[in-house]
Amino acid sequence: MTDRSFERANDESRARLTELAHSLTPEQLATNLESGWTVASALAHTGFWDRWQAERWSQILAGKWSADDQSVIAAEHVANEALHPYWAGTEAEFVPALAVAAATRVDALIAAAPDAVIDRINGTSAEYIVHRYRHRTDHLDHIERALFAAREGVDSGSRDAAVRTYVERNDVSRARLASLMEGLTAADLSRASAPSAEGSWTVGQILGHMAFWDRFLSSRWRVAQAADPSGCPSALPDDLSTLLNGGLEPLLAAFSDGAPEALIAEVLAAAEEVDGLVAGLPDEVPVGRVLGERPSLLDRSMHRNQHIAQIEEAMGR
Repeated sequence: MTDRSFERANDESRARLTELAHSLTPEQLATNLESGWTVASALAHTGFWDRWQAERWSQILAGKWSADDQSVIAAEHVANEALHPYWAGTEAEFVPALAVAAATRVDALIAAAPDAVIDRINGTSAEYIVHRYRHRTDHLDHIERALFAAREGVDSGSRDAAVRTYVERNDVSRARLASLMEGLTAADLSRASAPSAEGSWTVGQILGHMAFWDRFLSSRWRVAQAADPSGCPSALPDDLSTLLNGGLEPLLAAFSDGAPEALIAEVLAAAEEVDGLVAGLPDEVPVGRVLGERPSLLDRSMHRNQHIAQIEEAMGR
């Protein structure tokens, strides 16, 4: 059975892009993302690559091109480098609508692709032409962090709204995780996922990885708060040996039980702990700097959603 769970992720990232595009002001479009990039040029970049992939899909669905054409795939970085100066010089006010239109077209083509085509591409080096949300989300995260950091410097009153943004994302991703694990069996935990940067993991190993890092980060935040008389840490501790053990202890206990219920309970408890801790951090914590430098310390949905997608793919959902 063909796994088409990517369609929901593509739809969600396109909706997120649309919402952002409709909210941007000319000043925000000019926000510096560093290394010569602005919000406008980043959106031009995402729009171009969605249009590029839409043209590929038009050719694939017409039977004129194969996604395993390595010479084309290998040359993509050349287009990226060559086009960036043009993106940077584009009239910014027109870029958001173009990016949304590009995302809409490519997602529609992908959704219309036959299962046989999707199966042939998934699991190969070209699968990114199916999972457009991955590229899109990377740039949306970058843009939103930069916009918040800019607001933090000129408008402290906007901080509460920005905080709610990542707190809500954490809540949504945790609910998605809980839904995914309903009815999970021991056999499910042994299912292999597609290879990733970490290697070839089972569903159980992915869940263990998620729980460990949530527990570990909770420990770092707690130690940082305790070390600061105000309870408002400006940096997390670097002495990690004790904290590593603290993250491992409940995880190992859950695995040693041998029942999926124990691991599921630990994964959810770890997620709830870190999300609750992040949501309850004092207002004085330098959120803008943390989001700009290490966003996943606060926005746990970034790490969580990546691995949820792996598990959904392994489970055929």
